[in-house]
This record gives sequence, structure tokens and C-alpha cells, in this order.
Amino acid sequence: MKYFKCGKILKMHGIKGDMKVSPMTDFDRFFNGNKLYVLHNGEYIEVTLENVREFKDGYLLQFKGLEDINLVEKFHSDFLCVSELDRDILPEGEYYFDELIGKDIYNQNGELKGNCIDIEELPSANYLVCKNSDGKKNLIPFIMNEFIKEVKEDRIIINEIEGLF
Repeated sequence: MKYFKCGKILKMHGIKGDMKVSPMTDFDRFFNGNKLYVLHNGEYIEVTLENVREFKDGYLLQFKGLEDINLVEKFHSDFLCVSELDRDILPEGEYYFDELIGKDIYNQNGELKGNCIDIEELPSANYLVCKNSDGKKNLIPFIMNEFIKEVKEDRIIINEIEGLF
């Protein structure tokens, strides 16, 4: 099973097992009753959120059955994760980054332009980072129907315009 990081435990807060967590996702993963996994010493430990409060630029979380600082202090600096089975199903035309990274990128004429090695989040849009066979990197705006023609199982097809590469 695959797991994806969604938060980092920064420090303990008080003696009742509260932990300050910095979110690492745009999705709302932090709500009472939600199941997450703590990545601790290479193992994924299932936890259920018992008490969630917004706190400054993050959250204060408490896990069900772990309402004591002595039970949770070992999780300091660990990551919180969500399993692939618990991820939300996205509407058509929306993708998780890991679904795009690693795919080959072809233009509308079927020419291989490179491979998507990363996603850059910029204020104007998200951009695919395309690395070509020469090692050169290009940014392709991830805007469906304008620059992105289609996302298939094994490739991304783009509408290549002059100056993009």
C-alpha cells in the first residue's frame, strides 16, 4: 500500500497529548474521526483524530486513546500520512501530483517532448516540470484544454505552442 504525507508533527502542546501539526496538503485531512497514519521509525501506525483545533498557522491534534503527552512524545518530528485507499476521488480533469509525475509528455503530433519530473505550484497556475532527453527543463502550464490536451494512463498529451520548448 502507498502512503502520502499530509502533515508534520512539530511539537507537543500541553500534557494531554496535543500535538502542533503543520499541514502539507491542500485537502482537508484534519477533522475529528478521520483516520491517518503516523510514519514512525519506518512503520505506519494507524491513528484516529479525536480532537482537532486550528492553531496559528497549523493545527492542534489529539489522537483517540493517546490523550497523554507520555504516549505521543515519541511522534515528535514524525509525518502524518493518508493511505492511497483513503484519498478522495477527484473530479474528472483533476489529478494528484503523483499521478502526473513520471509520465512521458507528448505533443499533439505524437512527438515525445520529455518526462514530467515534478510539479511547480506558482500563483498563476500549477506547472509540469518537463525534462527532455538533453536534460533541459521546461515548464508547461497545467491548464486543461489550453496547454493540456489529455492525461492518459501512460502519458500526458499537450498542445504545444511556439516558444514552449
